[in-house]
Amino acid sequence: MSDTFHAAFASDAELSNFDGADLAHVVALLGIAPETRATFSLQEESRLAPAWDLWQENWFSPALVPAFAGCYHAASRLKIDDIQRIDETLDAKLNDSIRERSINAGKAFLDGKSEMKGHREWIRFTERIAAGKCPGHLPVLFALQCQLFHLPLAPSLTTYARFEFQSRDGKFPFKKMSVEEGVIFSTILPSISLAVQENREDHSDGSVTLRVI
Repeated sequence: MSDTFHAAFASDAELSNFDGADLAHVVALLGIAPETRATFSLQEESRLAPAWDLWQENWFSPALVPAFAGCYHAASRLKIDDIQRIDETLDAKLNDSIRERSINAGKAFLDGKSEMKGHREWIRFTERIAAGKCPGHLPVLFALQCQLFHLPLAPSLTTYARFEFQSRDGKFPFKKMSVEEGVIFSTILPSISLAVQENREDHSDGSVTLRVI
């Protein structure tokens, strides 16, 4: 595969200095440095704001968020069959170009995740991908890993959105967001907040909880 992932590490002391969103970002990318864009792709930086809005409307909210949240909760119950169905359902919702980028990014994500081999659920699901039983889309793998590390849903979803935003032009390693880029990226945060509220996991006692660190 031409797209590769290289090692990057953070110490326990370094991790302790991050808030929830930054911690999720570090853990999600632990051991890897991405070298392929995800589903959000941009050719002209001058059109970043409208392109980001359009991606949120067409793909993030209707397709990627339900897959991410569904996988996150299925992983909390160790339901690998459910995760496979979610992956297949997402595949059917995407157009050809988005589908190809999501799968390619998922493959590259897998290449950098050798440390996940100690997680039985990760191995069970990735074996299904290797056997061609499901496509292995990036948001599904991203959510599975975040849940296996017991990261909260909100910062996990924010980290996934940040990954999409920063990989948009295929330039790596990621550079620090400018103030303008930060403002544009932040337009997705209300959608993430709403998604978390709508995708809380119901429990038999009537309560709803999200995992916290």
